[in-house]
Amino acid sequence: MYDERGIRRVVNAGLLLAITLLLALTRIGFIPAPTPAGNATIAHIPAIVGGLLEGPLVGLIVGLGFGFASFTQATVPMFRDPLVSILPRLFIGVTSAYTYLALRKATKDQLRGLLALLLALLLFAAWRIYATPSDDGSRSLLVPVLIVVLGLALVGGLYLWLSRQDPRIVVVAIAAAVGSLTNTILVLTMASLLGYLAPGVALGIAITHGIPEVIIAAIIVIAVVAALRGLGQRKRSRVSEDAF
Repeated sequence: MYDERGIRRVVNAGLLLAITLLLALTRIGFIPAPTPAGNATIAHIPAIVGGLLEGPLVGLIVGLGFGFASFTQATVPMFRDPLVSILPRLFIGVTSAYTYLALRKATKDQLRGLLALLLALLLFAAWRIYATPSDDGSRSLLVPVLIVVLGLALVGGLYLWLSRQDPRIVVVAIAAAVGSLTNTILVLTMASLLGYLAPGVALGIAITHGIPEVIIAAIIVIAVVAALRGLGQRKRSRVSEDAF
């Protein structure tokens, strides 16, 4: 007797891995940016989707494919180091999967608390940026204000989803954000620890790349996972029931 669930996981893992390699090897998934990192990325999104749809093992496999492709296609020195380009990417789908598992039964009040925490972290990041003088000793309000505006828009949008739609959509968004942040934080932390980037430069890249990547990842992952799992509908789909 065939294991339908196992076959489905193998097929989905292969499909998501193929999409990852397409995005990475053709450079479609790497968006050029004028920073020491060289590129922002959307190539990590299939690893997040794999973790959410099929669990942490599939997320790890797809993340490994992303890391390997990033290593082979590296255009800057730090990504030619597998400790920067491969190792951190193993955890993208894993953290997304476990975040979803941890939050899928959360109440609306608990999710509201998480959104409030997210907003507080964004405000703290904005304050730290403002409190750190630039090279000429001045302090710019532009970046902190942009962070606050984007943060309010993101948290406000999630709050509206939570109030009007299936709360699981918000959980998927949070899990996608965690997966995207896992990629950004672990890659830049390893690059900083290994001496490829100064901590201040790594923080700047985290802000300029990390926030847009989180927003894009959340939007795409919500669309894909909600469609496949039937989130927001009154009846749960079979895929949703069989997940994990």
